[in-house]
Amino acid sequence: MGVFVFIGSLFCFLGIVAGALGAHALQGLLEQTGGTGNYLLATDYLFYHGLGLIAVGIVKGRGARAPIDLAGWLLVTGSVLFQGNLYLIALADLRTFQALTPAGGVCLMAGWLAMAVAAIRTGAGGSA
Repeated sequence: MGVFVFIGSLFCFLGIVAGALGAHALQGLLEQTGGTGNYLLATDYLFYHGLGLIAVGIVKGRGARAPIDLAGWLLVTGSVLFQGNLYLIALADLRTFQALTPAGGVCLMAGWLAMAVAAIRTGAGGSA
């Protein structure tokens, strides 16, 4: 449980820091690069996926096995690729790795699906 709760908490912390920086210290740069939209999306997604990783840690703590670890690592990888590239584009207009952004999005989607499967297998999905 620990690693995903740790990384998720770190992502949430960084999302708050990024939001504050974007609203204040980086506002001029973001306007100059035209990257405000990408920056805001990356910041929102960083926070959301941080919460998702905390949920992965909780489900894992309830005894979930595969695919819960897969879900966690897909969310981590997807966040690095997707949000990381959006930050690079927004802050530095660096598009060298932008082809990895869709791969990050696919990892994020696959991570949420793996989380859903793990939740159902564990009984964390509730009862209908």
